[in-house]
Amino acid sequence: MLNLFLTAIIGSVLIAGVAFSPLLSGQFHLAYAQDNATTMTSGNMTGNATGASGADSVTISPGSSVPSNGKFFVPETLTVSKGTTVTWTNGDSTLHTVTSGSPEAGNSGSEFDSSYLAAGKTFQHPFNTAGTFDYYCTLHPFMKGKVVVR
Repeated sequence: MLNLFLTAIIGSVLIAGVAFSPLLSGQFHLAYAQDNATTMTSGNMTGNATGASGADSVTISPGSSVPSNGKFFVPETLTVSKGTTVTWTNGDSTLHTVTSGSPEAGNSGSEFDSSYLAAGKTFQHPFNTAGTFDYYCTLHPFMKGKVVVR
């Protein structure tokens, strides 16, 4: 009985590792966008071909709910052209948010707020105005990022 249980656990871990390896290696956006580029509509994604390649995306890093992780939003600062839609993907195993502003400034969510993002879920926001947009995770306020729109 113990051997069957251990076999089931090991098998589950291996399957999960294979299933999430593209996400953890940073290849998720590129592979997904290339496979689905012809089926996406403006309701699902806006932007240009650069956006489809993952250049206009941010990943919430695995383990980012731990302050000592060092990587939270990757890239931490993303520079895009006006009119670009940015996609955030939660690559961590816990809930996060993508909320404009900062906890110190008191202007949370005035531009955008993803609400809770479960593991593997995405949030998109179009940036139609030039400027610098700070954002953070309301559940883990040490997680901070920035979108610079030119």
